[in-house]
Amino acid sequence: MNRLVPCVAVAAVLAGACGVPAAQPLTAVHAAAIRDSVQATLDAYRRYSAAGQWDSLATLYATEPEFRWLEQGAVRYRSAAQIREALRRSSPTTRIETDYWDTEIVPLAPGVATVATAFHAKFLESGRSTNREFSGVLDMTLVHRDGGWRILIGHSSSRPSSD
Repeated sequence: MNRLVPCVAVAAVLAGACGVPAAQPLTAVHAAAIRDSVQATLDAYRRYSAAGQWDSLATLYATEPEFRWLEQGAVRYRSAAQIREALRRSSPTTRIETDYWDTEIVPLAPGVATVATAFHAKFLESGRSTNREFSGVLDMTLVHRDGGWRILIGHSSSRPSSD
């Protein structure tokens, strides 16, 4: 069973209980367009990271006060400004190559989608003979804003090391 279905069902029940009108279901064409454009955002994320284009990467995070990024079971960033600052501190010679697989993009409503994917990230630093790398899972909620899709909530966790 798709793990996102129970979350969507709970959200629908809560929305009904709070008197929020139910959103109109997405047409198949609209859902396909959302999946395609969210995939393009993931591709841009991978491209910016691999090129070390940290300013461009920073634009993919939503600026709303609800923004959160969690890592390994803890809130790591409470604002896009915090992520932007961390990216600014990145070495200009660092590159992050990321592979995704088992990616699920689920359109929830017009302008809202979730992504769940497995990943492998390799941090490449010029001049270093060894580089850090790890694998895990990543899930995000993206919202569509002027200029495209933005990450509003994200979570990543890595697999325990086999050492």
